[in-house]
This record gives sequence, structure tokens and C-alpha cells, in this order.
Amino acid sequence: MSTYSYIASRAFAAAMITLPAVLFGAIPARMSVAAPPAAPGSSLYETVSAAIMQRARLSQTQATAAGRHARVDVQRQAGDWAFGSAVLTAPAKPDRYPLGWMFLAHRTGSEWEAVLDGTANFSALASQAPTTVLSARERQVLGPTAVTIRSTADTTYNTGLRLPFAIGQSWRLTGGPHGWNGSDTPYSSIDLNGGDFRVLAPGSGTAYLMCDGDSSGQYGGWVRVYHDSGYTTDHYHMWSPVNYNGGSVSEGAFLGYTGTDVSCGGSAPYRHVHWSILNGDTRVSWNTRSAGKWTFINGPSAYGGYALHGSTLVAAGGQHTDTGGLLYNYGALNLDQGVVDANDDTYINKRSGPGTEYAIVGSASDGATVTISCWRNGTSLTGRWGTTAVWDKLTDGTWVSDAFVYTGTDTIGPNC
Repeated sequence: MSTYSYIASRAFAAAMITLPAVLFGAIPARMSVAAPPAAPGSSLYETVSAAIMQRARLSQTQATAAGRHARVDVQRQAGDWAFGSAVLTAPAKPDRYPLGWMFLAHRTGSEWEAVLDGTANFSALASQAPTTVLSARERQVLGPTAVTIRSTADTTYNTGLRLPFAIGQSWRLTGGPHGWNGSDTPYSSIDLNGGDFRVLAPGSGTAYLMCDGDSSGQYGGWVRVYHDSGYTTDHYHMWSPVNYNGGSVSEGAFLGYTGTDVSCGGSAPYRHVHWSILNGDTRVSWNTRSAGKWTFINGPSAYGGYALHGSTLVAAGGQHTDTGGLLYNYGALNLDQGVVDANDDTYINKRSGPGTEYAIVGSASDGATVTISCWRNGTSLTGRWGTTAVWDKLTDGTWVSDAFVYTGTDTIGPNC
């Protein structure tokens, strides 16, 4: 839909850049076992803690006054190198959530140097780290957002992800788009509950347990997945998560169960997964982004809004409630596909060419998935997403107006 910016107000890059095909070695996954925290007062803890405060733009005094504390969990260590999660916890209150990154640290003599993921300094130090501490794949995934690696997240609002539960199940949209911390912006998060309670990876990528819960390792509900597309997803409040410890996960891999865990802060008045999306390490809005072939739309305030599949609208339950409409997980929308949105009609016409002057040769039902081979300008039409002259040529040789197809981007494929 070439007038996608009518709602999204975003310019898309002109071309996608191919993700490197070679995936590097994965580290075996295991069920959550409490990572050994760096002891407060130790040189490693103090160094990583200082990096956390700097990244969060808080002084230690400000963090303490806000009820936030540094937590440093070492997931791997070899000699003078250490790697793990660096979290700034939050109070166990509504609309309070932790902040977290992966850290890499190196000791020279008695002094530690620590850097957090997503920075040039991380890449510089990572180039020196042994592969027993940081794999070649992780050096790419955790480095600064590079266009050669992270392309999809910069070129389309179609995340290429499914919903984080089993395909064919329907879960409640208990909380519509809202901030990671609740009412903050962007509205990067949604709340989901229901089905078999099993939270699954919405796409392939590299996964980490960000916050382990207690000394028994039974709980610890925050798993982060850095997806191959450049999007990153957080999954919080879970019970019994898997600690993939930097291992590769495939789409649909089990991450944990929906729960009420607040090990690192926040509030969970009912069982659910707090699902948030980031572009690299920056949280972005769900507004007009799609997953599982649903497009999420912000409401006038946090936790409201709705989701669209074609013309089917599912309203969110609202703030901190275990209610909401059901989202059926249709699976991921491929980057050469779109969802037919007949703008509250039941179908759209397929034509023999890119315009209304061409013969009708078939139809596509509202909500159907279509695969697009190329596009061409033709008759200008207006649909839910605005006015456009773009027409999509489908793989069956027919044409449909892009005004009635959600793709998440302006055009798909080459000009025909």
C-alpha cells in the first residue's frame, strides 16, 4: 500500500539487503537455572552496574530513589572474560518494568571493562573475545544495528513474525498496544493470555534469559529473542522459561509458560505474557505493525486499541484485565505477501490488468493471504489505508489494487 505513511508516517528504505546465510554455532538450551549473579561490591558487578546506569541515563542515587537496582548475571566466563545479562530492576508495581541488555566484560589486571550490546564499543571488545564466551554469530547479532544485518525492521511494518503461541490457537488480546512500562511511549507492547499457556518463539533468532527469578531457578520470566530480521522481541512474566544462553531458536520454539512472574519488577495481576517489540535494541510502536497476520492499532490511551485481520476487528480488553477479544494465530506473513482488506466488504475483485478498465477475472475474500510478484501504477483507489495508484500482480497472474491489501510497506517486488 503505497500510501501506508497515511497512518504510519514512516518512510521506508528502497530495497532490502540480504541477511547473511551462514549461521554460527549455537549453545545448547537448558531449562532455567539461576545464573550466578556477580556479587554487589565486586569489581565486575560495580563495572557492569556503572555501564547500566550510564545506558539508562540515571545516577546511582536516582536509581535507588526510584526503587531500581542493578542485577548482573554471568552466563559465561572464561579466564578474564565474562558475558551475561545486565538488568536494571524495577519496583514490583503496576507500570514499572525492568531495563536490560547483554554485557561483555574483560579484565586487565584487577580492573574490568564492561560494554553493553548495541554499541560500537561492544563490537570493538567482542572482536577480541574468545569464542567460548561469545560466538561469531553473537558478535553480529549484539553489535550496533547494522544495515547489512538488520534490514527487514527498517523497510516494512510487516514484522515477518507469527504471534507468540501455537498456530491455530486463539488467545485473548488482554492488553492492547501500550508501553514497555505501561503508559510510556512508544506503545511497544501487547498482553496475551489463553490457549495452552505455552509461549513460543514468534520467529527464528538468538535467545537469552534476561532475568532469572530465585535461587532455585524455578522462575525468572523474561526471555529476549534477537530475530534474524532485525526485530527483537521481549517476553515477560513467564514461568519456567528455557535458558537458551545465546543459542539459536527456530520459529515456534518453546520459551516458557504465561505467568505472573515479576522477578525483575512490574506487576502481573493475571496470567499472561507481556510481549514487546524492538528494532534492534530500540523499542518501537506496534501501531500498524503486523504479526500473525494481524495488524495492531493504537487506542487513544495505553492498553486500548484493537487488531485487524482484513476487516475483522478484535478489541483489546483494556488496562490490567483478563478480558479481550480472541486473536487466531494464522502464522507469519511472508515478506512477499499481503492480507486482503476489503474495507468492510466481503471480497475484492481480481482483474486482468492494473486498473478498473481491465476485466474482472476472479475475486479474493476479505482476510485471504495473497502472494505478490511485482507491482505497477494504475487506477487510483481508496481503501482503509488511504489512496494509492499501486496495483499488485499476484503469482496467479491476476491484479488487485494495493489499496485493499495490507503489506506493511509501499510496494513489494520490482515494477512489472
